[in-house]
Amino acid sequence: MAAVAHYWASCAGGLEFALLKELENLEGTSIIPGIDSYGGVQFRTTSAPQKVAELRSADNVYAFLSHHKKIPVDKESGMAFLGSLAGKIDWEPVMQLHRLWQETEEPDSSSGISDPLLTINGMANVEQTHVTPQRSFRVTGNRICKDMKKHGYTSMDAAAAIGDGMHELLGWPADMRSFNVEVLAWIIDDELLLVLALIYSGNKKKTKNLQNVSNINEPCAEVEDVEGSEQVKSTKKKRPAERPSRADAQLYSRRPYRKALVHTSLKPSTAYGLLQLADVQPGDIVLDPMCGCGTIPLEAINWLGTRVMGLAGDFVDTAVEAANINATAGESPGHCDVVRWDASMLPLRTASIDRVICDMPFGNRCGNHKVREVLCPRVVKQVVRVLRPGSGIAVLMAQSKTMKEEIEVNQKAYLNLQKHFYVYMEGLKVDVFVVRRTSEPAPTQQIVRPIKNMAKRKRDGQLTKQAALENLSSENPVQ
Repeated sequence: MAAVAHYWASCAGGLEFALLKELENLEGTSIIPGIDSYGGVQFRTTSAPQKVAELRSADNVYAFLSHHKKIPVDKESGMAFLGSLAGKIDWEPVMQLHRLWQETEEPDSSSGISDPLLTINGMANVEQTHVTPQRSFRVTGNRICKDMKKHGYTSMDAAAAIGDGMHELLGWPADMRSFNVEVLAWIIDDELLLVLALIYSGNKKKTKNLQNVSNINEPCAEVEDVEGSEQVKSTKKKRPAERPSRADAQLYSRRPYRKALVHTSLKPSTAYGLLQLADVQPGDIVLDPMCGCGTIPLEAINWLGTRVMGLAGDFVDTAVEAANINATAGESPGHCDVVRWDASMLPLRTASIDRVICDMPFGNRCGNHKVREVLCPRVVKQVVRVLRPGSGIAVLMAQSKTMKEEIEVNQKAYLNLQKHFYVYMEGLKVDVFVVRRTSEPAPTQQIVRPIKNMAKRKRDGQLTKQAALENLSSENPVQ
């Protein structure tokens, strides 16, 4: 009988429904409720790591360690509590799961170094033919204050306290750069979730092949200098290892189309959740009019292959270039056209699109919010025009005060709001609108001024911010 593994799968808060749907279809899986503050799902399964790694709606999967509510938030009692956590965890099944994932990640390990489960004191089994390299670990802490003012300790304090407890119990040395094991502590107010990373994110240490155990204590042969008999000593200083990044240690980072990114690239796991909201079906044309690096239509193609067609466009040259690179990366199972256009003036036929899914720009990195407040309603008008009446569905993500009014009031005759909720992405609260196109024919398209080189003209002193807004919001036809 296969062993039961205990996992935590993370996702964007608000899109847990897509992850739950996938887990329901994962053989030998049971959902464990009770953790609602974090974006993700706790579950147990007998499925192999290869199957768990196929979850499209999960940002990542971790070995579950512990979950605590009403933890101390003052420094003295908080440090004592966090330092005691390691002793409350059954590490043996956790490390067995960790080893299983590492073997899955590198099935062709022919270095001669085995990595069997270490005992609680960190010593290797002396009966092993190969010598096991010593484990090293890192604890990463992340705190968020939602309802409370602040904690009495910092994220680094929390990570250090948990790390001290692990070192005392397990005997593993801590290493912030080149580590074998990473523990993540997520603290929201007085709630703590502790997990262990299963996909490697540290800098791998170079370890020697120690197959010949009998010779490891013998002195090394002397190396003679060309000009004399003195032993050559290296005087080169070792450079510190680069800081490891978890960007490439996520489930979604393995998508074959994810070759070029822009600074606001959407996670493929989030894109998959939006596709589920749009109820994308085989035969649909999926449009993202503000595509960035093309994640949404490319995720649809990666999921359904040639049964759907993708259509992506953006106004920014770097985004179009990145989307083109991703659309042609590897052997794509389907087809996605990438076009440079203005999303407020789409060069598409009326009533020609089945699904529109758009992650509209939001946050400080996406330009002036006043410009976006004018842009979003314009894009909605184009969505109304290109969607097929009676059957078209659109999923629109935005941080906009005018979006709900535009949908429920200005476009009430053409769009039926099916669902409105919030998704939490990288600490930002974003509105999600799911709308269905009514059978009412689209209104006659009004000619509006194009949004053309506005940022460049402003930099060159040819266009002030106020003039830009007036130009963008003008409803006069182009002369």
